Amino acid sequence: MSLSDKSGTDPRIERLRDVELFDIYTGTGIPEGKKSVAFSLVMRSDTATLTDEEADGVMREILDAIGREHGAVIR
Repeated sequence: MSLSDKSGTDPRIERLRDVELFDIYTGTGIPEGKKSVAFSLVMRSDTATLTDEEADGVMREILDAIGREHGAVIR
């Protein structure tokens, strides 16, 4: 299931309000055929202040989905 598929059903993903790709790097230190990408994420709840645990849960969900769907790994 993609993140876009979950946006209406998973409360953790509903807290993700904006995603911006701000850097793509290929070169020294990056294996051939791979690239390093960096994203800015904005999370927000309409009902309460997000705790560290809630924000971490959103990040885990995003990283798991990207890994499953695109084979991405954290450097």
